[in-house]
Amino acid sequence: MSRVPSVQDILSGDRSSLSRGITLVESTLLADMNDADRLLDGVHAKTGKALRVAVTGAPGVGKSTLIETLGMHLVQSDYHVAVLTVDPSSPQTGGSILGDKTRMPQLANHTNAFIRPSPSGNVPGGIANTTRRAMRLCEAAGFNVVLIETVGTGQGDTLVSQIVDIVLLMLLPNAGDELQGIKRGILEIADLIAVSKADGNMVNQARLTANAYRRALHLYPERSRVIKVKTVSAHEKTGIPEIWEAIKDIERTAHENGSFEFRRSEQIKTALLETAKTLLLSEFTESRIIDAAVENFQQQVTAGTRTVTDAAHELVRIYRTMDSNTDPDVEGSS
Repeated sequence: MSRVPSVQDILSGDRSSLSRGITLVESTLLADMNDADRLLDGVHAKTGKALRVAVTGAPGVGKSTLIETLGMHLVQSDYHVAVLTVDPSSPQTGGSILGDKTRMPQLANHTNAFIRPSPSGNVPGGIANTTRRAMRLCEAAGFNVVLIETVGTGQGDTLVSQIVDIVLLMLLPNAGDELQGIKRGILEIADLIAVSKADGNMVNQARLTANAYRRALHLYPERSRVIKVKTVSAHEKTGIPEIWEAIKDIERTAHENGSFEFRRSEQIKTALLETAKTLLLSEFTESRIIDAAVENFQQQVTAGTRTVTDAAHELVRIYRTMDSNTDPDVEGSS
């Protein structure tokens, strides 16, 4: 079996091919990136049709439980749901820590669902560099709703808005003494708020917290519209249809006022810049000339004969002068 799936296999919705395709786009090897680019070019016409929703919030707020319950609600309504969970990565190994399929057992076994954990690579904002590309493959494979669960660092997850249509922010009842639970950074990109765990003896507290958030949201007049605040219990499966109805209302309004298309266009601009940065970084780090220069400059900085900033500028100069016919004199550049 080829490690590079065919375009046709992806378009047919083959799960194994989709998994291999995502593995390919996750690779930072230049050869794999080239194969991934060809694959994405081949499926491009079939992408962009899905509704993209991010679920973000602090650890322990119940994101995975909500996603499974919402996902089951959707697949039972004939939606095809892909879930991309951006896992924390081990700083030592780069490996993903969480096993999200084990936390969504029902959804993982449904024929209309696909769940894929993806290491965050310690990317600020909780979104992996490859999540956008993985999302496009899922869309090409026929999934019309893509749910993205972020790393769960709360306010740090603001970059998620650069790849999705709607951001659902989950908050705990009485989180941070109610109003302190609202952080400006994440609030500015939230489209919908869900106060979780509204069950058992926490029902009243969840309602009080939701009302407190509604009042506090009026302190942000720069928002062009009011953010809806809902209460939800994934455990008791209450509030789930209302969450989906609110998501669809936001989507409809965005299409009507043109903000949906504008947001997608701005995301394309961001993707262009980020992809260019990734390509440049890959070429830079895989260059044997640069590798030799780094080793040389490392010794010089250690010896105190050159500063880190000066060495970095020299690395950039060497990179700019590189081509297939020249081999900059690394030693001479010192």
